[in-house]
Amino acid sequence: MTETVTDPIRKTITVPLDRMTAFDLFTKGIDQWWPKDSHSLTASAGDGTAPKVRVEPKEGGRVIETKPDGSEADWATITGWKPGEHFSMRWFVGRSPDEATLVDIRFTQTEAGTRVDLTHSGFEVLGQAAETTCAGYTTGWDQVLGTCYGNACNKIAA
Repeated sequence: MTETVTDPIRKTITVPLDRMTAFDLFTKGIDQWWPKDSHSLTASAGDGTAPKVRVEPKEGGRVIETKPDGSEADWATITGWKPGEHFSMRWFVGRSPDEATLVDIRFTQTEAGTRVDLTHSGFEVLGQAAETTCAGYTTGWDQVLGTCYGNACNKIAA
């Protein structure tokens, strides 16, 4: 059996907010900007837009989607939590927690605002699906981080 190895996905955006505000919007405010109409289990199932997505703000917390019927589905488990600076998670949306990949997000204050660095790695756990899944997330994070989160940050700063 040949092991599939993929390079980590790295995305960076600089937003016009201080790092605590940028962190809070990414985590506590995720429901305001996450594209629930396209990037949710509800949307993937063809059931419309997920009513809510939330982050439990602590190490060991979860990222949770509320579905139209009121049931909940875990997307991730928070593995690192340092408000204003960093959080990380085992990301398994739509899969078993045993197939979790790793998402690490860091917030660094700059003169222009806050640089947000996202690294998504660990796709090897998915075996033959690693390359395809990684490719999907490569473009997915462009939309989620670059467009949706970036636009939300710009609205707050305006």
